[in-house]
Amino acid sequence: MFQVIVMWNLARPDQELSDVVNNIKLRGYSRETFITGEFAWKIAEDKIKPLSVSDIADKYCPTRRDLYFKKGVNRLTGRDRRGVDTWGSKAGYFVEEYIRKIIESAERDGMNTNVNYTNIIEMSDDSHNNYININKRVLEELNNLEETEPSEEGNTEWLIKLLKGNGRAEFALNYLNEILKEDMSVTDEKVLLGKSIDVSDGNLRLDYIKQIGINLPATPDFIIPKYGIVGDIKTGIEFKPHFQLTCTGYALAYENVKGEGNNINWGIIYFFPTRNPSLFRKSITFAQVYIFPIDDYLRREFLTKRDEAYSIISKREPPNLPKENEREYCKYCRFKNFCIRNGLEVER
Repeated sequence: MFQVIVMWNLARPDQELSDVVNNIKLRGYSRETFITGEFAWKIAEDKIKPLSVSDIADKYCPTRRDLYFKKGVNRLTGRDRRGVDTWGSKAGYFVEEYIRKIIESAERDGMNTNVNYTNIIEMSDDSHNNYININKRVLEELNNLEETEPSEEGNTEWLIKLLKGNGRAEFALNYLNEILKEDMSVTDEKVLLGKSIDVSDGNLRLDYIKQIGINLPATPDFIIPKYGIVGDIKTGIEFKPHFQLTCTGYALAYENVKGEGNNINWGIIYFFPTRNPSLFRKSITFAQVYIFPIDDYLRREFLTKRDEAYSIISKREPPNLPKENEREYCKYCRFKNFCIRNGLEVER
């Protein structure tokens, strides 16, 4: 996360790309972004469930059967609705919590002017070892998933090594920012972690949901309101373009709830590769930071996907199975077994 701060302070996109964000029209408080009356009515009458930002943005299944199983009018019930754990999903939660703990450790330990690489490594490794010891059960679950679903190509041992290296980099970047920061710089105390976007009056919550079609409370991984930034932590094999739509959804939700004068112009994706593209190559990789303006192009794309998602969950039947040439994600899907019962064939 400190990498996010350093990269923003170096890139200064608010200066380099100010002309892009000054022309944004599709704000969350603009009527042009509101959902149609049909869907608003169905939400108000509890005919359909409101969708979260991730429900709308995180498109993995090309036909959105996974979304229907979770939120469709004839969705799955009970525990089936959550699907089964996969190595990738479990690793994602593990990584996100690890990154949050780094920030807590760095803030608690502080930094002095006599820090060197050895000190950084010692502080980071102490934080790393503590986290690993506390989460031994999660690591056992990851190892079990690795054995039961080898097609996912998860590697828990290598993931731990990647996290250790990334933790050291984060501690070092925190120290670097302490040395280089200026009055105008973003610092860690300006970053709000896990701060929910919501309304103080719970009776008004449904009114906002009916407008923008995003369930509340909505909780981005981090937000920096003073600089108009919202961010999300993502994991996986490679960066996916739809990751940017997650930030877009949170921006629209924030603007809708907070109103005019509280614009979110920038999105940041902190992407941590949890798996190597090849089992035969062991590359030490670090988190990648993607900074981008949340312009009208992204906003329009999110709104289109939002309307498509509500249309899908409103139907009586789930979407068709993906075509044979569109099933590369199926082996990672929580609902794979349900689709197999319906005739899906997946390579083992």
